[in-house]
Amino acid sequence: MFRPSAKMFALIRVRSLLIPMVALIGIGMAVFTVNSQVPRVPIASTEVAPPHSPFEERIAGVGTVLPSSDIVSVGTALAGVVEVVAVSEGQTVALGELLFRLDGRQTRAQLAGATARLGVASARFDALKALPHTTSVRESDAAVAAAAAQLVDATGRLARLDELGANTSTSRNERPRLEFEVVAAQAALDTAHAHRDEVLQGAWPEDLAVAAAEVAVARADVVLAQTQLERESVASPIAGTVLSIDIDAGEHIVPGSGQQFVALGALDPLHVRVQIDEMDAWRFRAESKAVALARGGSRSEFALRFLRVTPLILPKRVLSGDSAERVDVRVMEVEYELENPHTMTLMPGQLVDVFIEAPRAVDR
Repeated sequence: MFRPSAKMFALIRVRSLLIPMVALIGIGMAVFTVNSQVPRVPIASTEVAPPHSPFEERIAGVGTVLPSSDIVSVGTALAGVVEVVAVSEGQTVALGELLFRLDGRQTRAQLAGATARLGVASARFDALKALPHTTSVRESDAAVAAAAAQLVDATGRLARLDELGANTSTSRNERPRLEFEVVAAQAALDTAHAHRDEVLQGAWPEDLAVAAAEVAVARADVVLAQTQLERESVASPIAGTVLSIDIDAGEHIVPGSGQQFVALGALDPLHVRVQIDEMDAWRFRAESKAVALARGGSRSEFALRFLRVTPLILPKRVLSGDSAERVDVRVMEVEYELENPHTMTLMPGQLVDVFIEAPRAVDR
């Protein structure tokens, strides 16, 4: 029967201890290698403190800084190429000041043609109103005198024939011929009198009406071209500041494209439009104090003066970006005015945290 020696027992004991140690060392080296290759992401420190409400009981909301006139998006109803942009961002403009102008060469040419046609129609109308002319009256008077003289001559020759009697040696056709000349001379005299009356009367009322209508049509064409030219020059509808410009000279713009060509706003004073959750709407009081806090660690508090409440609960439209923010809510919009606008560091479009003092629970 085989019996293991003491040396063999010692070798078995060493192997039973060595293999686990090697395995543990390998595991440790693997853990160290993996751990050393994993990038270290530093834990972000909170350098900006969250906004703090000055009221014990409050209603919190997100507000948007807006001009007192709201943001006026100026557009045009005409499509065309921008000829010139007359303002720059940040510029203060007056009511009616030019903002930009479209290419109006064709309209200016149409205006020149319409102005010329108006001049022709007006001259024709003035000429009709100036009737009768002195020369025309003198000419008609002369025609009447000539016709009267011919009548006197024809009547005299017929009378002399009657004085000679029937025994004269004249042709049998002489008397009928003289009688015809008298009748013709009388007709010529009547025609001359009628022509003189027409000359003295001046222009016919119907002709004046037609000429006046032609002047009105030509003037309407001028007004149409002027209106088109004015529409191609887009002016400021308010006195305020140019907030943004999204067009350049030479750019073709189309109305209804959704592009905001020029944005204006009156910045004195500024307003803040706050969205309050519908769950807190019943707690709101118009006379309650309200403050706005700028984001980014600013310690400034801006006092607000109540202006109005939108009398309609609307779906939430402005998102603050908070990870815990709900988007499936409806809100009540309240508008405030900044009480000290001349010391403001806020800008239109900026989001602020608004706190409104709410009544205590015992007062509800």
